[in-house]
Amino acid sequence: MVRRRIRTTILAAGVAMLLGTGALVFAWPSQAAPTGVLWSGDTARGTRVFDGLERLPGTITVANDPQRQFGPSFRYETWPNRNGSKARCESRGLRLPNGEVLALNASREGHVFYLGWRALWDPMPIQQGAWISLFQLHLSGGHVSGAGPFVLRTLGDGQLHFQLTGPHLDRHIWNAPLSLGRWNTFVIGFKLSRSSSGPKAGWVSFWYNGVQQTFTDGSKQLAAATLLGNHVNVKWGVYRSSANHTGHAVAWLNHARLATTYAGAAP
Repeated sequence: MVRRRIRTTILAAGVAMLLGTGALVFAWPSQAAPTGVLWSGDTARGTRVFDGLERLPGTITVANDPQRQFGPSFRYETWPNRNGSKARCESRGLRLPNGEVLALNASREGHVFYLGWRALWDPMPIQQGAWISLFQLHLSGGHVSGAGPFVLRTLGDGQLHFQLTGPHLDRHIWNAPLSLGRWNTFVIGFKLSRSSSGPKAGWVSFWYNGVQQTFTDGSKQLAAATLLGNHVNVKWGVYRSSANHTGHAVAWLNHARLATTYAGAAP
């Protein structure tokens, strides 16, 4: 009985001290951090969380969520190039707090990763027949050119498409109505591999707003080569085709994480 009273007194004191600071308190002791997180897009570090920035044209900054739901977020803004070429405003790659780049290359082949984030696209003007890429896992280096292994983009048709892409591949595997002006969550699970068949084959799975999605072939996990070139780069932002003649576009990114578990990555 005495032990229970002591424990209750300590608990109450802990909550009172936290409330006295003006901080929002849910419980005490605090909930443990998610396990398996390899990289976090911590806005306190600014754009140093990325390996590089591509602003042709554009700006990539940290700003408060315009809908006042999730606090500081990464803001990508682009506009038409004067020469009519493609407009690209993307972050490229993942950099750790110690300054090292987390490379998704042959040294991590066979490993399983989960990449999660929250996105808001507003404004995002759409033009019929003009594509806009909003996320890419993009090949780099080697004797391979082009895009891939996968991309989330609209084709100017009011839909968001998940596509497997590569030097000789352009396959639609999922689509849903393009949701603008509201936050949506994404998690992509994938096994890093150069092969799309056999015991060492790579694969991809996908969650949209917390629900695992079914691909066009009826599966929830699709075999795919996910390592192209020397390595693959995670890219968020806005990348628009030269056929797109609309105005300013803004993409917001929040709670971006790479983890070894779904729970560690999910927003």
